[in-house]
Amino acid sequence: MQVTRVAIRAGEQVAAVELVAGLIVPRLISRTASSAEVALVAGGALLLGGDRVDIEITVGAGCRLELADVGGTVAYDAQGDPSSWSVRIVVDDTASLYWHGLPMVVADGADVERSTRMALAPNAHAVLRETVVLGRSGEVGGRLRTRTDVERGGVPVVVESVEVRPGRREPGVLGAHRVLDTVLAVGFRPPVGAADLRLEQPGALARFLGSQTHRSELDEVWRRWRDAAGVVDGGVGGGDATGVVDGGVGADCATAS
Repeated sequence: MQVTRVAIRAGEQVAAVELVAGLIVPRLISRTASSAEVALVAGGALLLGGDRVDIEITVGAGCRLELADVGGTVAYDAQGDPSSWSVRIVVDDTASLYWHGLPMVVADGADVERSTRMALAPNAHAVLRETVVLGRSGEVGGRLRTRTDVERGGVPVVVESVEVRPGRREPGVLGAHRVLDTVLAVGFRPPVGAADLRLEQPGALARFLGSQTHRSELDEVWRRWRDAAGVVDGGVGGGDATGVVDGGVGADCATAS
């Protein structure tokens, strides 16, 4: 099994950034004394039948990591041969993660299992965006099973699973919609709109269901929540957008050459 791994940890003078290529290849884009930005690039055509994408992300204490997808992903017609996309994330003490994922398109004949599992320390935070599109133009899309499990300080924040099968769009799930676009903020209280879900634990979830990705209004939500997460007000995690989040994070952290 080829596992893609991105990890950053603080050192005595600079942080060590570990980049291991699997089916997804990580590339360092930029670095400062306290953060790293890494691009995630497909190492070939993805997803084909039988492909198993495994990604592990670790953000060490006092560090900040920003991930950027380079191009979306298409799960191709594999005549029912299943494929999977699994992400495991750990965000340690006073650390932060920002990942703006690009769309995954599930074409006719594809069978995809997608999972995201994230564990945050009590004073860590993250903002993630995930978009799934059922079918290319003129298609209804293949089979999709997606699950999200997020915990903070050992307490569940979001536990959600969705299953969609071709020709069986059930009311209360996606209905007639083919685009499922989500922005998730954890570890702070971002500014929310009337349609957003304010979580019991510090955080919120914004969602768009529709027929076309360009109609989603979540680009603006991502920007607002990403900006809110960068507010410095003397503390880390658990507060409102007007006060918390990145204060004191990564002061002695930098990426290694």
